[in-house]
Formats: sequence, C-alpha cells, structure tokens
Amino acid sequence: MIMRLLARLFPALAPLLLLVLPALTQAQSGQARPADLPLPSTMPLIDYEDLLFPWIANRRYEQLGWKRDKSWRDTGPFVFNMSFGIHPAVRMYYSPEIIAWLEGGRTGEIADGAIVIKEMVTPPSGPYNAYHAELVSKFPGDAARIDAEMAQYAYESGGLNWTVLVKDSAVSHGGWFFASVYFANKTDMQARKPVIDRFEPPFSPPLAAAGDGMCMRCHASAAEELIFSALANIEGYPGEPLVFRIDESWRDLPDAQKPAFGATLPDMIKSYLGDAHDPATQRAAHAAAAKASPVAVNPTFAAMFPATGGIDIPRSKLQTLPSEWLDAVPPRPDDTQHFLTSDNCVGCHGGLGGAPSGVTMFVKDGAEYGAGYNISEYGEWRWSPMGLAGRDPIFYAQLESEFALLEAAGAGELSANLGTTCLSCHGAMGQRQLEIDAHAKPDLGLDGNDFKMSYTLLHTPLTQDEKDRQIADGSFPYHEYGNLAREGISCAVCHHIAPPERAEGQPDYNKLDTYLMNGTTGVFRMTPADTLVGPYDDVLQKPMQNALGITPMQSDYISDSEMCGACHTINLPNVDADPGTPLPGFTAAEQAILNEAAQNAVTFLSDTVGATYREPLVKFQHSIEQATFLEWQNSQYADPGTAQSCQDCHMKRNFETPDGTVKIDSLTTQIATIQDANLPEVFHSLPHDEIDVPVRDSYKRHNFVGLNAFMVEMLSQFDEEMGLGAKDPMTYATNGAQLSLDTMALQARDETADVTIESVTNPDGQVLEAVVTVDNKTGHRLPSGVGFRRAFLELRVTDASGAQIWCSGCTNAAGVIVGPDGAPLDTEFLDVVPPGATEALYQPHYDLIDAQTEVQIYEELTQNAQKEFTSSFVHRVYHPKDNRLLPWGAAEPGSDAFIKRFGPSAVTAAFMKATMPEGRAAADAGIMAGKDSLTYRVTLPAGTDPQTVTVTATLYSQAIPPYYLKQRFETAPDGPATQRLYYLASRLKTEGTLIENWKLRIQGDTASLP
Repeated sequence: MIMRLLARLFPALAPLLLLVLPALTQAQSGQARPADLPLPSTMPLIDYEDLLFPWIANRRYEQLGWKRDKSWRDTGPFVFNMSFGIHPAVRMYYSPEIIAWLEGGRTGEIADGAIVIKEMVTPPSGPYNAYHAELVSKFPGDAARIDAEMAQYAYESGGLNWTVLVKDSAVSHGGWFFASVYFANKTDMQARKPVIDRFEPPFSPPLAAAGDGMCMRCHASAAEELIFSALANIEGYPGEPLVFRIDESWRDLPDAQKPAFGATLPDMIKSYLGDAHDPATQRAAHAAAAKASPVAVNPTFAAMFPATGGIDIPRSKLQTLPSEWLDAVPPRPDDTQHFLTSDNCVGCHGGLGGAPSGVTMFVKDGAEYGAGYNISEYGEWRWSPMGLAGRDPIFYAQLESEFALLEAAGAGELSANLGTTCLSCHGAMGQRQLEIDAHAKPDLGLDGNDFKMSYTLLHTPLTQDEKDRQIADGSFPYHEYGNLAREGISCAVCHHIAPPERAEGQPDYNKLDTYLMNGTTGVFRMTPADTLVGPYDDVLQKPMQNALGITPMQSDYISDSEMCGACHTINLPNVDADPGTPLPGFTAAEQAILNEAAQNAVTFLSDTVGATYREPLVKFQHSIEQATFLEWQNSQYADPGTAQSCQDCHMKRNFETPDGTVKIDSLTTQIATIQDANLPEVFHSLPHDEIDVPVRDSYKRHNFVGLNAFMVEMLSQFDEEMGLGAKDPMTYATNGAQLSLDTMALQARDETADVTIESVTNPDGQVLEAVVTVDNKTGHRLPSGVGFRRAFLELRVTDASGAQIWCSGCTNAAGVIVGPDGAPLDTEFLDVVPPGATEALYQPHYDLIDAQTEVQIYEELTQNAQKEFTSSFVHRVYHPKDNRLLPWGAAEPGSDAFIKRFGPSAVTAAFMKATMPEGRAAADAGIMAGKDSLTYRVTLPAGTDPQTVTVTATLYSQAIPPYYLKQRFETAPDGPATQRLYYLASRLKTEGTLIENWKLRIQGDTASLP
C-alpha cells in the first residue's frame, strides 16, 4: 500500500520502487534467490549477451535479494582528482552461491551459475556515500525510497556501468566468464538498453569473454577461485572494508580549500586521459583510432599490372577476415590444451601506458595515457610479421597460386598436403591443435591431415543462426582452429618449442645434425601442454597456474637460434623434377640426405600425432627453399667469440626512434603486470612472494622484424578489411604498426648494409667511373628468407642543376625498374623470351655496368622443369642466379674453413649447399665474403662537365618485387585471396611511407670527382 502511494506521488521513481520492493522483502526475510540465467557455455556469445546485459542493466539482481557491499568503496587512492584504483568506485552484489562459499571459509569450488556483480561509478566513492547519508537523513526509515533515489543518482550522475563475473566451469580453465556492461549514451541509459558486441569495424576487444586475459591479469593473484571477495565488505557481516586515501579534490569547494589550489593531477603532470576501465571510453577510443582504408587505385600500378581474368573486384565482393578479437581460444576447463590465443596473455604481457596505471614495457613520449610506444611482448608481436603471419594476404595468394599450378600439372590432389605443410608455420597453432585433437579424440571425427585455407575465415559462432549455418556446412567443429590459425606464430608457439631429438635407429648425430634431420620445415617437439618456457629461472608461477593451468619454466633453448630454425629452414619437394634423378647441383648422396630429413618428419608426425599429410610429398626430390638459419649457422655470427644469435638482433634490448629524439640503450621494466604488491591492497591475495614481479634490467623486446614493410603497411592501411584494430587494448597506443615500421627503418638504415662509393674517376673525356661496394651487415644472406625477395642498387648521376642524366636501377611509382625511356626493362617480369632463345631474359650478376638497362639485383632466381622462371615453392628445379650477399665468415662446403667449423659431417655439408651463391656470382670472391664491389662506367651527355656531376648510389629492398606480383595475379586471378591481394596492392598508398614508390631504402652514398 505504501509503495503504491509512493509510486503515485513520485511517478518517475515507480520503476525503481517496483524493483527494490521485492529485494527489500526478501532481504528482510533472509531469502535470496539465484539468477534464472543460462550458463554462458550453453549459448553463442552474442545470444548470451542479449540475455545477460539487459538483465544487468535493469538491475534484476536487486529483485532477488542479493547481498551487497556495506557502501560504495574505492579500489585505490583518489588524489588530485585522479583515481589510482584498479576499478572505478564500486558497490558489489553477490549471488547466494558466492555468499555460501564465503561463509564456508572460501574453501572448495564455487558452484556454476554463481555471479559477482561490480556496480561501477565515476570515482571517488565519497560523493555517493555522502549522497546516501543525505537520503538517510531526508527519508529516515524509508529504505525503498533511499535505494530508489540512490540507484537513480548512480545512473544519472555516476555513469553506472558494470563488470560481471559468471562462474561456469565449462568455459575455460579458470571457470569464469567476464563481461562489461554499459550504455552508449544517455538515451540508451534511460531506456536501459546496453551495448551488445557486434564485432564490426572499427574492431575493439569484446565486452564479454571466457577467461578474459585483461581481467585475469589481476584475478590470477587471488588465493582461491580467482576472486578476492571478502565478507568484511558485505552488509550484515563483521569487519571493515579496506579504505584508501581520498583527498578533498572531488568536493565542491573554493580552490583555496582544495589540494594544490584546485589544480588536478592531470593539470600538474599532464598525464591523464581518462578512466582506463570504463568500457564506453575504451570503445570510443577504438573508434577514434580507426581510419578509412584507401579506395583510389594507383594508376601506375594498374598500368603495370592490368586487371585481367576478373581479378579486380569491388570492395563489396572482397574476402575479408574476422575481427582479431574473435581470435579467442581460452584454456579448456578439463585439461589445458597446447595452444591458446594471445588474448589470454595480453592482460599481463600487454604493457601499461602511464598514470594512473603505471608505466610498464612502455616508452613515453607525451603526458597522456598511451602517448608513446608499447614495447610489451604482446604490443610489438601483434604488428610484427610473426604476429601477422596468419593474416598475411601475400601468403594466402601464394597458396592459391601453388594450388593452381598443381592443378594445371595434374597433381591437384597434393594441394591439401602442401597447404597443410605451409600452414604448419603460418597457421601454426590451429594446424597443430587440430592434428593433436584429431589424434587424441578420434570420436570427434576431425580430419587432422587437411587444414583448409577456409578454416582461417571461421570464428566461434556468435548467434544460434551462425552456429546452425556452420553445422549445416560441416565447418562447426573447425572454428576453434581457425581462431588459432589467424594468430600466426603466436606466444604459445615459440614458448612451447623443445629441442629436437634423434629418433630410435638414427645415427649418432651431433647437435646440429640432429636438428637438421629432425627439426626443420615447421616440425618441432613441444613441451607438455601445461608448461610454457622462457629465459628466466626465477619467474613467478602461481598467477599463470591459476589463470591458465600452465606452469612457466626456464629453458635455455628459447634463447637458441636453432629454435628459430624450426620455421626458418624449409626443406620442400620439387614436384615437377624427375623423382629418380638428383636435382641439378646435387650428388646422389646429398639428395638422399635432404630426402631422408623429409621422411624423418613424416615418421615423427605419424608416431606422435598420427598425421600423414606429408607422406605423399616425400616421393619427390627435396631441396632447401629457405635457408636463413643455415646462413647464420655458416657464418661468423655463430662462431664463438663473434656470436650474435637471432634473438640478439631481432629481440632488441634497446629502444630508439628513427629521428633519435628518444634513445634508451638498455630497457629496465617488469615483464608482466599483475595484481602484485605495487597495486592497492585487496583481500585474499596470494602471498606477496608469489606475486611480486621483479624489475628486469635485461628486457628483450618482441619486435621480430625484417624488411617486409610492404605486408605491415598493407595490414595497417587496410586494417578494417583484414580484421585488425589500431588501438592497443592495454596501453591505448595507436601506433603499433608504425612502431613495427620504425623498427624496420632503423634496421634497414643501421644494421643491414653499408653502401659506399669507394671512388669516382674520369678516365676518359665524357666517361665517369664509380666503384661502389655493398657490405652485408646481417647475420644471414642479404636478402634472406623466401627466394623472391630482392635488393637492388640504383646508381643515379645528376648534373649541376640536379637533373638526372643517367640511371641504372631507377623505378616508376609501382617499383618497376625502368630504362632511360621510362618503360619497364625487358628483364623486369622474367617473361620476355627473345627470338631464337629458349629462356626468358633476366639481370645476371655484374662486376661492370655500363648501360642504363643493366642493374645489379641481389636475388635468387629459380626455374621449373621447363626452365620457366617461377616463384613457386615446389617447382624450384634450376637456379640460374643466386648472388645474394653472404654473411661475413661464410665457408664453402668441403673447404678447410668449413671442415674446421663443422667437422666432416655429410649431413651439414648437404644442407649448407643452400647457403652458397649460384650462376656468375659463384665465382665472385666479394659475394662470398659478404662485400660486393662493382664498377659503373657512365658515358655523360655531350657538353656535360664531369666536375659538376654528382653520383648517388642507393640500395633498395623489395619484399614482393614486380615479377612476383605479376605471377600471383596471372596464376590464380579468380582466387579470392589473390583478388584480395590485388585489391590491397593496387590501392596501397606508398607516398610518404617507408615504401615510397614500392621500394624500401636501405642505405646510400653520394660522391663527386675529387
């Protein structure tokens, strides 16, 4: 009766009064009911959000009489108008299952369906508790009115939002489902219409997830059941909540009565952007960081690569990739699997970008939170070629070409075998977990021998309709493996790799030969699923055990270059070569060694995971398609006294910006951010010695870059199409891609090659001679990796006015090398066969260049069995040219220096043949020594004074040169991945970027006559 009267007197409060009345009745009777919600594991994500989020936004838990905190409380200090809490001000509600567990002394497991709800408002708690005190004074004894007014105040003034934990032991190892609930605007707040995930551009982290890594970074430090809840915080129980310092900066007082005369801490230190825990702020930040993808076609590119065969498609027909935040695979609840996605890691290993959270694995260049560079493990990996390998549009177009070539040769049945082999590196986690599960759980009916490209387009169904469609087309059992594969070479790959071992019956190989015969081409042994390895022997274990069911352990092997060789020594079949005859340049014994190594991989996979997908490939003659690790091993960089490992160069200890404004020689930081002793105190935390993360003065960045700026630029400029978001989830930095490119720029400028014009002379009248040297500074060949990479020298001569009068190696805006007439050289696409000839023209290795149509290009060129130039990985029969610069100290197999380094091993000698030059370069002592010297003889135009001209030599790199692109576009023009590559490449903006005019500058020099 009283409630109805109040509702008539105060109609605006009627909905709230109706909500709180049942709660008060139940509270008075001591009753509380559990939520009548399904478990999150029983429904697709968005369907579950559609149920849970409105239930929360309407505060239905109030109707159930749940226990709540004694008051609004802070989660950390609040000074100078800034919160240093882990969350905003909170008031928590606890379902009956949680209360029963707390009353039972926090022992045993929390029952499924239990829920903890954090009501969160703008900090500090002072205004809300003060307002509550006013209401108590104003409406004494009227609990319903007080609660209704208080709820309205929280909605209207506090920006009420929620963090929710739902216990469901079926969702992940930790058994918790986390959610953030908020309103997009005031209209939606008044309608109680919360935001629901849609996974549409601009991409941002999901609002709900099983085992959310950004939540687990703190919750893993809880002593029991991953929560810190304490009865001391809850109404009706003895004890007092934790109290933190709150100054008067929040009060409506004259400046003279405020700390620092009213100045806020952001005013004082200019370092605060907003509350990092407010989901609305997070979503707004991700939207603000989004940028439009290029749409205009580069006319020069279109002229060089005409759109034929239906390759040029509109944006509406483009094959796009799912949001990176759908790459979500938590640890399984029953038994942690080997491979998990990086969203499980980002919370602890994603860095912190400034006040109030702190600065961890981050380099600041401004006051605001997130201003600077995220150098955390996750932050730099995300935008490295390793982190992007599972989304690499170039790789997928290459696969389509390989399949088309196999089909044309009548060997299309090998496509699945080859594709699965390639994806064992590029989609390592998905491919491996699939073969593991197919072997361990045959009743699932999974095919572990065919990892289809189409799996990389799958994601966990978000609605029942999506789930029904996947079930109907048979793809539903494979979506988890697509989520894993898109992560490329992710955290759980490298941190699971174990040293190779000799199989039973194999010869007594030394360490190197054991690896060569048992550990290349994406085949590696792994640590147990519940163990990850790292370089430190004093790492904390309990938080990761709590969060993931995984124990971090120390291993020297993760610092060994050989570990990198698992994917950077590739031994592949040549499917169009005579299987009964050794490949050109190989003896029968050498060929047998490479073939045996391939067979060992087949045996290992069959014995360990029952996989047979490589068996059909071993009948072909094998050769080394990529030799980066071998090149390093056969150099002074692997020798005692001069050694530098892969990790030394590609996991830097220092930080520098390209302009030199920031330069830090050695990085000191924690390597993880968790709920440790440096954060505000909580109840029921693990002992400090189990969560006190040490500060390391030997931090090594996970930058992992080479010179493939082309791929990073593509995915950065077309992040919407490729499923990526520009905003970092932990630090809010928006320059992750640019940091990767900046690191490449520094590596190109300082660590790749020295280009020197040794002399400029005028031997005869209008003839100028310039001697140019290129000195390889890398620990492998230059260029290295896949064979189609190339570097080339541009030698440009200008007159006194700066006008160009001669050039070898000049390009157009599409990176195509042109002659003096501006037309592409006949050698540029490797497809011009002169009359009477049987092979296409190409640029040989030069010692002397005297024509503008001659260019020094450092590259490997391969031909198929018909002696047609190819960029296929499995048609590499002939090698007419390989003049890539060797690293310092390279030794020829069979030489005294080689035997001194490796001993008389036939295995090592057979593999190391892949590190040697071919064609004309084989006789060039400079190439062997890693320092090429060549002479340019330039005939100047009549009337040009040689004393007034300037000679400029520049070395450029092209990760995807013109002939490579042309072969992709012509080989499979109807393939969706190839069409996607054409779409991206033809619209890629290069002006003002590191790859202007489709080439990356490495180094150069300028000189004139003395």
